[in-house]
Amino acid sequence: MITSVLFITVCFLAYANGANDNFKGAATLFGSGTANYRLALSWATLTTLAGSICALFLTQTLMVKFSGKGLAPDALIQSLPFMIAVAGGAGMTVILATR
Repeated sequence: MITSVLFITVCFLAYANGANDNFKGAATLFGSGTANYRLALSWATLTTLAGSICALFLTQTLMVKFSGKGLAPDALIQSLPFMIAVAGGAGMTVILATR
């Protein structure tokens, strides 16, 4: 059950990041009139997806480097409630900044 909550929270964080950053990459195309809204949004979605796929290959290295080691006890960092709190807090912060 708690693993499902973690999965949903991480999906919310991914949604928040996408909502905040997706169109930034192609806003110049739309703003300059080079592309219409639909084409610019499609281009942003495609490039964001490509970036996500590239990130999958870099995840293991990044997880080791940004694990939080030394910031909090290892037992706390590896607990599911802590992970849910971190992902939920990050997601809410990004959603608030997006609004």
